Amino acid sequence: MPTLATYSLITLLFTISYTFTLLSLLLPNWLLFSTPKPFRTYTNIGLFKRCSNTIFNDECRPFPSSDYNDCEEKFFCEEWGLAVTTMILAAILGGLTWLNFVLILLGGRLRREKAWKNSSGLLLLHALFQFITIFLIAHIYTTSEKFYFGVKYDYSFIFANISACLSVLLSLTLFTNGLFSPPEYHSF
Repeated sequence: MPTLATYSLITLLFTISYTFTLLSLLLPNWLLFSTPKPFRTYTNIGLFKRCSNTIFNDECRPFPSSDYNDCEEKFFCEEWGLAVTTMILAAILGGLTWLNFVLILLGGRLRREKAWKNSSGLLLLHALFQFITIFLIAHIYTTSEKFYFGVKYDYSFIFANISACLSVLLSLTLFTNGLFSPPEYHSF
């Protein structure tokens, strides 16, 4: 059975992972296009909006939007919307997982004794939804004509990868610890 120290460490590391999940969801930095010098401009594309930074002004707009002809490509908006939905589900599931760990830490020995199976499953599910989002954005990036030479992955894409991989690692650690560790104490 995982000990209180094990759950505490996994909760701390999952808090970091969940922070990366929220950052990747909220920051408009999944894809980046920058022009070369001397007239450097940036275009950041996030899950919900597209922001352009030019010499004269900064503007953000909803993305993808049919008002700006973002949805002309076949299945572009549908696939992007599915990526947004799975990332939102990952964030909701991550919040529930974090709450689960807090309740385990506040609970007693009996709760810690039985919670490792469900908790490792929640961690894997959290990672799965993020991997689906990562796959969808990578698929759009490689197949869409909207993203041409010079567009590259940005911070939010990297944050989602770090968070998903860390969640898988924590799930495997918790599962093996729960499977192979002895009970917290033996009764006489």
